[in-house]
Amino acid sequence: MRLTDHESGDGSSQSDHLPPKWIQRIVAFGMDLILFVVILQLVVMFLPKLYGEGVEKEFQDLIFSASQLNPEDRFDTEKVGQFYNEADISKQTLSMIGFIVVCAFTLPVFYCFFGEFFFRGKSLGKATFGLQAVSRRDGFPPRFPIALSRSLIKGMAMLCLLTPFFLPGLLNFLFAFFNRERRCLHDFLTGSLTVQSRASHS
Repeated sequence: MRLTDHESGDGSSQSDHLPPKWIQRIVAFGMDLILFVVILQLVVMFLPKLYGEGVEKEFQDLIFSASQLNPEDRFDTEKVGQFYNEADISKQTLSMIGFIVVCAFTLPVFYCFFGEFFFRGKSLGKATFGLQAVSRRDGFPPRFPIALSRSLIKGMAMLCLLTPFFLPGLLNFLFAFFNRERRCLHDFLTGSLTVQSRASHS
């Protein structure tokens, strides 16, 4: 199978696209995950301030009260629902919480898409180690449909890893340990792969 060079457009063999080393793939993903967590924490920290002091105080009180719940109750949907009903949250605070939830679902997808579509298949973690996502068919950085589908799957996998329902997210990345090309599940499903960019090994 032939892959065209993703930078110059010249034909090159698949050997020009070396699979990433294990440690590079793991650390690059770890960097991206940490950056996403930091961004989400900044949203949670500063968004309430935009809604005014009343909403900010109510939200802080709600977070404090939620932290007092038993660990097993925090993941019981019935008890969590009862907790929010008893908290008597204002409509403004409830609206803000809804926006935070939307951000939690969209930020990882946007983060992945931004790097892989606008920066030639390179998120911050990938760029640090000279890695790049490319289409397996032609070796070019992901075009819009592939970049979007990769981002949706990978972003949701990242989000899962931060919840008690981490298993789907973990399985997505464990796929890379069982094939020579180090392809995760999101790579298989979108016909793409992560490689050492040509500049990093020339």
